[in-house]
Amino acid sequence: MKPCTQNPVPPRHYLKEVPLLLVFNTVFAALWTTVSGSGFREALLYSQCIGGLCYLSSIPIRYIRYPALKFAWGIAGGALGVVGGLMLATALRGYPATAALTQSPYAWRLTFGFSAIAFAVCFAFFWWREVAERRAAELATRAAQADFARTEAERAAASAQLAALQAQIEPHFLFNTLANLRSLIGRDPELARTLLDRLIEWLRATLQASRTPHMTLAAEFDLLSAYLDIQRIRMGGRLTFEIHIDQALRELPLPPLLLQPLVENAIAHGIEQKAGPAHIALLAEQHNGWVRLSVTDDGVGLGASTTHGTGLGLENVQARLASCFGDDARLSVEGAPAGGVRASIEIAAHRAGVPA
Repeated sequence: MKPCTQNPVPPRHYLKEVPLLLVFNTVFAALWTTVSGSGFREALLYSQCIGGLCYLSSIPIRYIRYPALKFAWGIAGGALGVVGGLMLATALRGYPATAALTQSPYAWRLTFGFSAIAFAVCFAFFWWREVAERRAAELATRAAQADFARTEAERAAASAQLAALQAQIEPHFLFNTLANLRSLIGRDPELARTLLDRLIEWLRATLQASRTPHMTLAAEFDLLSAYLDIQRIRMGGRLTFEIHIDQALRELPLPPLLLQPLVENAIAHGIEQKAGPAHIALLAEQHNGWVRLSVTDDGVGLGASTTHGTGLGLENVQARLASCFGDDARLSVEGAPAGGVRASIEIAAHRAGVPA
């Protein structure tokens, strides 16, 4: 037979049970006084000695795997605890320890019977408590594992969303940019070189963003600056843009490429549908306990565009906000006061880690 392979119980666990053991022994001493008619002080001494040795003998039972061996050890340990406790208490009273063995058969039956009941009650209580504590620990471990699994699932979902976003953005944008670059090489090599430099800068920043769960707001705006520069060259210079970011928000960590779909929507459904000069403004500010990130264009406005997107970009942004910030973030799209469209992301300042 092999001992139980469960983790050993630390000594402090048993020390925590000592006060309860003393209380149980005192209660049984009072009951013994009622049954036997002996004095309480004498009964208390015997009860503490017998109860203490029986408790010590019960400890190995917690580490035995097989029920039959548990039962055998319980009987033997209980008997040894009773006999040893009697001898110890007798010795503490100043008599020879062996004098405890000379009591009458009736006294032995009464002692063993009462002790067996007391032993069973105490062991059942402490065993039930230990099982409850282990079950609580197992539940806590399972909850922690579930939280970890949920976090990993959310991280995988965020990665999948980012990959879907990149798959949506890059082919359309790259093909248009490369086609424009090809046309510029012959007629304006210097502008073609500038366009190529900005494209390389944007691709490098996008690649870095795809390898990290977060990027700073300043890095996101630098990436968007390169993107808008490319669009400005592609549109023959009719596009202008401005970027304003509160200094306190520059190091704010955000999911990568969070604003990219909003800027691309502004270009595709607003600016490209408008003749003549066009303008886009990017703003990051704090307002009434919220961090507000907005993309405002002066394009054709809501409902006036001849193009109809799939809505995947906005759905992706909304899903990523919910995954990272829960109910503490929101996305809104509305008409801009001067015409065009304003898309805004608002994140609770305390959730973003920014003093409100």
